[in-house]
Amino acid sequence: MPYLIEALLFASPFALYALWVRFNPGRAVASHVLILALIGVFLSIGAAAWYGLSRGMDRGTAYVPPRLEGNRVEPGHSATSRGDTAWPPVGPSAPVPPPYQGPPR
Repeated sequence: MPYLIEALLFASPFALYALWVRFNPGRAVASHVLILALIGVFLSIGAAAWYGLSRGMDRGTAYVPPRLEGNRVEPGHSATSRGDTAWPPVGPSAPVPPPYQGPPR
C-alpha cells in the first residue's frame, strides 16, 4: 500500500499536466505559473540542503550500525568515538605495508 501511495504522488503532477493539455489545446502555460514552479523548485532544493546539513552528527561521534541483541534489533545510533584508536589498526598483529612505489618495472 505505501508503494501505491508513493506512485500516485509521483504520477499526479504528470497526470494533472496531461489533463491541462487535453482541455486547453494550443494554450501555453502562463509565465506566472512558470515563475511559481521555479520558486517551488528552488525552495525545495534549499530545504533539502538545509535539512541535510542540519542532521549531521557532532564532531567526535561515530555511527554505530544496528545489531542483533538476543531476539531484538538494537537500532543504529551515534556514540562518542574513541579518539585513541587508529584505523587501520597498527600493532604487532597488523604489520604496516610498505609505501606504494608505483607499478613494477
